[in-house]
This record gives sequence, C-alpha cells and structure tokens, in this order.
Amino acid sequence: MPDCDWVRYKQIRGQALPERIVFGGNDYALDRLFKRDFYAATGCYVRQSEQKADDRPDRLVIKIYHLDPLWKVIPLRWLGRWLFRRERYFGDLLRDVPGAAHVIGRHGKSGLVREYVPGQDLRQFKKSKARPNGDFFPALGRTLAELHRRGVSHNDLSKPENVLVDTSGAPVLIDFQIAIHWRSAPARWLASYFKRTDRYHLSKLHRRCRPEDFSQDQIADARKKGLILTLHDWLLRRPYRAVRHFFLRRLLHTKI
Repeated sequence: MPDCDWVRYKQIRGQALPERIVFGGNDYALDRLFKRDFYAATGCYVRQSEQKADDRPDRLVIKIYHLDPLWKVIPLRWLGRWLFRRERYFGDLLRDVPGAAHVIGRHGKSGLVREYVPGQDLRQFKKSKARPNGDFFPALGRTLAELHRRGVSHNDLSKPENVLVDTSGAPVLIDFQIAIHWRSAPARWLASYFKRTDRYHLSKLHRRCRPEDFSQDQIADARKKGLILTLHDWLLRRPYRAVRHFFLRRLLHTKI
C-alpha cells in the first residue's frame, strides 16, 4: 500500500480539513483531499472570490497539523506545534531553492500554506504509463545537491509521492516533515550518512522510472545499499510498514 493511500482510511485523530478558509483576504474552498494521516491533513483549496484581494494565487495547498489529544486522553498538542514549526522552518530556509515547493504563509495555529504545483506526483505519473523526460532526474539531483550544500537532508525520498512532476515535466520536491538541518560539526558524520541515503533513494527512483539511463553494471552497483542501510531496511522500515498496513487494513474501515 503506497503512503498516498492514507486518504482512503478512517481518520485516526485530528479534525477534518475546513471546507472554507480565508487567506490573504481571499475566500478559498476545499477542492481535494491529498493526504490525511496521524500527524496532519493536506488538501488543495481553490479561490472563490472573483476579485483578488492581493496577489495570492488561485489555488493553494494547506497542510494542517493535528493539535488534539489521542483518544481524548493523551496530549499531543506539543507534537503538532513542533512538527508545524519544523516544516515552516524548512520552508523559510529553502524558499529560494529552484525545484523545491515554496511555503507562502500559515493558516491558523498549525496550518502551513504552500504553492500549488499543477501536475502529478511521481507514483501517479508512473501509473499513467508516462515517463519523465531525460532532464528530470538530473534536475532533481541539482535540487537535492543544493539542499545538501545548505546542510539539509530530505530523508523521505523513498516515497515517490514526495516528488511532483509539474505540467512542463520538471520535478518539484515537497514534504520536509522529517528533514534535518545539520548545523553542528559533531554531526558531520551523521549528516554524510543521511545525504548518502538521499542520493541512494534518488538513484532508485531514477532506475525505476528510466532504466534505459543505466548500464547493467551501473544498476548492479546502485543496488548495493551498504550495511547500515540494509540493517535499517530489515530491522526498522519493513517491520514498521508491516505493522502499519495491518493496522490500517484490519482495524480501520476503508472509504472506497
């Protein structure tokens, strides 16, 4: 089950996205729910006002972090606020990076507003039998290299949902919820590892979408994860995904 399928399941916690919001003096209506998970809900809003109150765009994407307690008992307001502040921090830090979705404001206490990128995420794009153009992954690599130059690792490139393909065929990187800004010298080794992991997942996305760009020897070399990444895969990622999928399929009712 891909991560984008969270939207198909009953909401575990948090309020539903509001049907209408006001941002920058303009009235917006909810058009589509993109994702809804334990931490936040994300959707696209369309401007309703005929006359713009300012230069705000016609469409916005809003991600609202949940502030309510779990099961009405366990306080998690601190978690929602912390995650909101973290992602807003990265939005400000990477505002001028080409190929990274731009944060343009906030809504309420924990809502992050970013630009709407028309197109599809990479998983949807691949399902439609389309193929990224030859410059897509080099351009995505340049965006990632700029993040790394600024001391930032994305840490979530294993999900093709976090890479958008805009209408011109260019890549746009989104979702910095678990990104890390490596600012201290003692963290240099860890930073190097996480950046290598980013590059590994970028290469994996590239191989899956455009295998013709690689020789057989390059594909064999690229599949070598290394000891730490292999242990992470088998001891953490796979058990977590198995438990999560079991929970969603057995304990929550599907919407469709």
